[in-house]
Amino acid sequence: MSTVITTRRNSSIEILNLGDFLLDGGTMFGRVPKVMWERWFAADGLNRITMATNVMRFVKDGHTYVVEAGLGRRYPEKSWEIMGTSPERVLTVDEPVDRLVLTHLHWDHCGGVHDMEIRDRVYVSRTEWEDAHGETPLSKGSYRAEDLEVIGKRLELVDGPRQIADGVAILPTPGHTRGHISVLIDDEVLYAGDLIPTSAHVHLPCIMAYDLYPLAVLETKREILSQAVQKGWTVVFEHDPYRPVGKVAFEKGRFTAT
Repeated sequence: MSTVITTRRNSSIEILNLGDFLLDGGTMFGRVPKVMWERWFAADGLNRITMATNVMRFVKDGHTYVVEAGLGRRYPEKSWEIMGTSPERVLTVDEPVDRLVLTHLHWDHCGGVHDMEIRDRVYVSRTEWEDAHGETPLSKGSYRAEDLEVIGKRLELVDGPRQIADGVAILPTPGHTRGHISVLIDDEVLYAGDLIPTSAHVHLPCIMAYDLYPLAVLETKREILSQAVQKGWTVVFEHDPYRPVGKVAFEKGRFTAT
């Protein structure tokens, strides 16, 4: 099932869920207690909640772009059990892709590169690429060498804000990782990646335990959400299975998804 957004500049943007999987609810909401976050996401008996893999596809300047690659199908049996899904339930981007943009290089965002035909290049921030090759206890399990090997064959590193096509801007949005980026289309549709993974995460205190730099997430999110309200951006919530896109409002001193 997909969602289509048409911008004022007539860019047609497709949001496609490549498959749901399960993640620990407490980890997804950090210091926010379960009695609050379970109003948004019901947990199973193992405290896991359903997460989507919403990727974005569009055409600009004659090139097909995809943002994020999804889970992919290359995991051991134990990992499938933990994720509560199976290879048969994971979708892939079957049509050739000219250019792929990755907000960061964690397995659930780039594992699908093995199943994609990428004809041109893969955009990744330079900082993210460097950190993905490092060894830290907090990030070691998030990056997979086999994913990086495929990406490296088509890699184009990005430094700072950058326009990669007419109306397509890459924005540094650090916090989840140092090199996390987001993608803005026609100054109207924002793909926020793991900066704002679900509509519930527009609430500033909802910061994941997965976020390596929580205070940076707080400040980056506050800045991005303020712009989203001011400019009326539509925000894509990458991991939200119930509300893949939405607007943002600021009412009574807090941000909410509408």
